[in-house]
This record gives sequence, C-alpha cells and structure tokens, in this order.
Amino acid sequence: MTDTRVELQVNPELEADFNKHQHLLPGRELSRRREGEHVVLTWLAPDAPPEAATMSPWFTLVDDRIELGGIDYYDAAGYLIT
Repeated sequence: MTDTRVELQVNPELEADFNKHQHLLPGRELSRRREGEHVVLTWLAPDAPPEAATMSPWFTLVDDRIELGGIDYYDAAGYLIT
C-alpha cells in the first residue's frame, strides 16, 4: 500500500493526551487546524486503504502504559472500510 492522506478529529479537551500518544500511530502529521468543536489533523497513513478519507484510532491501557489498539478507516461517505 502507498501512503494515504486521511483526516482525524480530536476533541480539544483531549488534544494534550492525544499529543502524548500520537507517536504510536503509523505515519505522520501533515497539518492541524481548528474546525468548529474539533481539532482536525491531516495524517499521512502508510497502512490506510487508498479510498480512506478518515481514520479513527483507539488506544488501550495495558498494565500502566497506553498502546495503540487499532485503527478504523472510513471512506468519504462515512462507511467503514473492511
């Protein structure tokens, strides 16, 4: 797969926590902007399907550390890509 640009929304109240753990996500941040009630990041994701428009990562607590639990990708219409 090639790198795909996707967007990721973060609640402003959780932005500091996200910043601490974003290194767990594959790829890298390209830009960040405020949009309404959210912070929207454009992310270059190496493992995302080419039709992905947004990503939704989840993190888990393992013992006393945070780990990436997984990432769901969605197309432009909001459908989960499986």
